[in-house]
Amino acid sequence: SASQLKGRKQMQAVHWPLKVSQTDTSSKTPNSVPHTVEQCESSIDAENANFYYRSLQAAAKAADVSAAEAAMRRMREAGITPSIACYGTLVGVCAKTGDVARAESWLETLAGSGLGNPNVICVNMVISACAKHGQVERAAAWLQRMHSLGVEPDVMSYNAVIDACARSGEVNRAEEWLGKMQDSGAIPNVVSFSSVLHACARAGEATRAEAWLERMHSAGVPPNAICFNALIHACAKADDTDRAARWLDHMVKHGVQPTVTSYSTIIDRLSKSGDVVAAQQWLTRMTQAGVDADVIAYNMVLGACSRAGSVDTAEALFSQMRDRGIKPNVVAFNLMLNIYARLGDTATAVRRLKEMRQAGILADRVSFNTAFKSLVKGADVTGASMLVKEMKSHGVEPDAMSYTAIILACARAKNAEAAENWLKKSLADGLEADVSAYSATLEACAHAGDLPRAEYWLTRMDFLGLLPSASAFCALMHAAANKSDTRRIEKLFERMKEAKVETTRPMYNALISTFARRGDIDSAEKWLKQMRTTGIDADVASYSSVIHACAKSSDLQRAESWVGKMQEVGIDPNVVTYNSVINACARCGESARAESWFKQMKCRGVSPGLLTYNSLINAAVKAGERTKAENWLTDMKQQGIEPDGVSYSTVIHAWARAHDAPRAEHWFRELLQAGAATKQTSSFSYNSVCQVWARAGDVSRATSWLQEALDARAEVNTNSFTAVAGCHLKLDQPEEAERLLQRMQQDGLEVPLSGVGGAEAIAAAWAQKGNQKRANAVRAMAKDSNDVSTARSGPRSRGGKHPWSSN
Repeated sequence: SASQLKGRKQMQAVHWPLKVSQTDTSSKTPNSVPHTVEQCESSIDAENANFYYRSLQAAAKAADVSAAEAAMRRMREAGITPSIACYGTLVGVCAKTGDVARAESWLETLAGSGLGNPNVICVNMVISACAKHGQVERAAAWLQRMHSLGVEPDVMSYNAVIDACARSGEVNRAEEWLGKMQDSGAIPNVVSFSSVLHACARAGEATRAEAWLERMHSAGVPPNAICFNALIHACAKADDTDRAARWLDHMVKHGVQPTVTSYSTIIDRLSKSGDVVAAQQWLTRMTQAGVDADVIAYNMVLGACSRAGSVDTAEALFSQMRDRGIKPNVVAFNLMLNIYARLGDTATAVRRLKEMRQAGILADRVSFNTAFKSLVKGADVTGASMLVKEMKSHGVEPDAMSYTAIILACARAKNAEAAENWLKKSLADGLEADVSAYSATLEACAHAGDLPRAEYWLTRMDFLGLLPSASAFCALMHAAANKSDTRRIEKLFERMKEAKVETTRPMYNALISTFARRGDIDSAEKWLKQMRTTGIDADVASYSSVIHACAKSSDLQRAESWVGKMQEVGIDPNVVTYNSVINACARCGESARAESWFKQMKCRGVSPGLLTYNSLINAAVKAGERTKAENWLTDMKQQGIEPDGVSYSTVIHAWARAHDAPRAEHWFRELLQAGAATKQTSSFSYNSVCQVWARAGDVSRATSWLQEALDARAEVNTNSFTAVAGCHLKLDQPEEAERLLQRMQQDGLEVPLSGVGGAEAIAAAWAQKGNQKRANAVRAMAKDSNDVSTARSGPRSRGGKHPWSSN
């Protein structure tokens, strides 16, 4: 009845507010208007079903699985039986969003609903979903089940399974399913073959991919760009870029236009192999072929530049990218920042960050943490504030990692005060500093030589339950070793042992080297033995450091003994080892033994260097073999090793001590012509030549060399002035001698009272001439000079120390 119909409408409206559109019924024919209750009910059910289906479709279009399932649930609650299309829509939205399990569940529900067989599209969607998630077994299982569901697999069904195999890199299974596809009567298309090619590419099987491309031709299926790209990818993955390039050319010959991917695949492989030049050439070739490079292609080459540290090439590419209208993305900027970080160039890193902000590209935390690495690399303490300011302008607050990087930079700069201030600032900002920050602060104090502050932070870490890093302990040991505080070092080792911090070979080597530089053989030997006792094998650096300690102490026998010990345990001496033992021979004046070690060194294939020859020259000089010293100097030139100031000055000094002024002068001119002199070696050589000519009584040449030394701003010592002054006295020229003493006083040197050319000798010369007034003036000048020198905490005598004395 009409009242029943009205009640049913109201009841359905409670379940779902249905707005029936107002239509103009006047245009309807009488046959279109329902006359019976059944017809009215049928019409309303159809409209409601359509409404629910449209709601279901809208949710599916929005990829909202929950809303789609809710629509299906309300449809059932309203007593409306969902159609196959409804189930298909649900299967589709689940498959589209990657929810394979729910897609399968709804397909199973459809199969058991009694509505009929699912269509091939539903099943293919589930197979494709499995394929995209690499679930080969499930994809294959659904294809095999299609017959039992009353559905015939089509080309798309097989392609989806082949794609699943391809995504998993299972070439054999991809080929197997392509064969099954052909056996079923389905004709493979370009997608089928491209999937198999993709499987070959994933596996890096270029030869197999080439064979499948030939089969495509035989089957009458022309390959498209995707197929060629898969083959190019297979060649590139096999690290055969030449082969990949040939297929790209082949692609063009077959009338297939290469894409960005075609070129980018080759560029990517070249970039990852570190061939920046070739990658850049392919980028140029890509543009010349009319294919516009994208930001990804540029990023590939920038990545290669970043790994190689090729800043000039990277900046040129970055500018080129902008000139061609390609907007750099965050990745491009981050790659540039990484290059500056490797170079320790904080200023340029900050400039790039500002460019990002101006271009509307917000730097991410990766950008800033990369930039902060530049602080560490360059030990740039001053750049820290600048970088933090730029970071905040991007709306990014420094985190614990940022502060740790700054503190590490302070540690490398040995700036303990700055390290402590940044650590305190991070704590004031409410950040919890980690063990790296505290360890870096400790290291900064240790590197600065402030052991009390370093140990304060060590105690602070103990209180916080933080275990210092091995490098922090190592820095503390270095600081203690530099102060010869053996007791403190031993305590640190005990502390490490208690804290179960692993001691390493580099740590022991650093410690042994510290004692070696001080010439402390006993301590160097002690720590080498202790290292071996703890189960850490000593290496060539360990033994070489001990031998260097022996050389510093001129203990040749001990040095040679340690060379034998290292050879006994199977460690071959290197150039550092041989240099140290030859240096020990030189210090002991054992020229023959030095030459013997030199021959052994060459026999073992170890190439001698500058230090080797300098030690040989010194050994010959100490043994009084000046001609042999000259021969070593000549030999090193013939071996392509340029002598330095020490090489020449050692020979010059040898001839000067032998009173051979012409020979000393000859080698000094060689030194000046070679341009190898440092301030120290040139000053030493000037003094040697000046004094040898003075001792030879040639006042003209002695004075000439003295004046040349002063003009060259060399540090002329007292002995040179008094030697030339003595020459003038022998020629009865006290006025010239006095003038030299006045120059000494002017240069802040102590004027000696005694000795040839001293104040007393000059005063005596004036007295003999009857000029007592000048004699007294010279003595007064010497006294005033000595008083001033004493006030300056001791006499000054410049340029008289041989460069070898500090070696």
